[in-house]
Amino acid sequence: MDEKKLMEKYDKLNRRIRRYFAGFFTDTPITSIQALILHYIIVESESRDIFPKDLEEFLEVKGSSVTSLIGNLERNGYLRRESLASDGRYKKLVLTGQTLEIQDDITRRIGEYMHSIFAGISESDLAVFEKVILQMTENTK
Repeated sequence: MDEKKLMEKYDKLNRRIRRYFAGFFTDTPITSIQALILHYIIVESESRDIFPKDLEEFLEVKGSSVTSLIGNLERNGYLRRESLASDGRYKKLVLTGQTLEIQDDITRRIGEYMHSIFAGISESDLAVFEKVILQMTENTK
């Protein structure tokens, strides 16, 4: 297989998937990346406190980018930072009532996206896809 052509296909698919995902949130007051962050916090905060460092790891971005994303979500009233009683230096991310009102919609839209993106792909092909993704991830470390 021609690696150059394969990478071109991958890059094109990557851009298309980003646009496709963004389309699930065009009629909402939040962007797709904001929805992804809020969904992560919605799901993960059921079992533990979430901190900015968790978002850095989840999104694989630098702290300054996460700080900017959190700041936008705070300004728009979707989350707030709360100091831990045990150590005020650590600020956990807490969803606001405004987010709790739309959390079912966020979860539904992300579920629809995930279901639609894998529609028509067999379990065996998805297993191969996962194997390839894991190897490519390993190759980029």
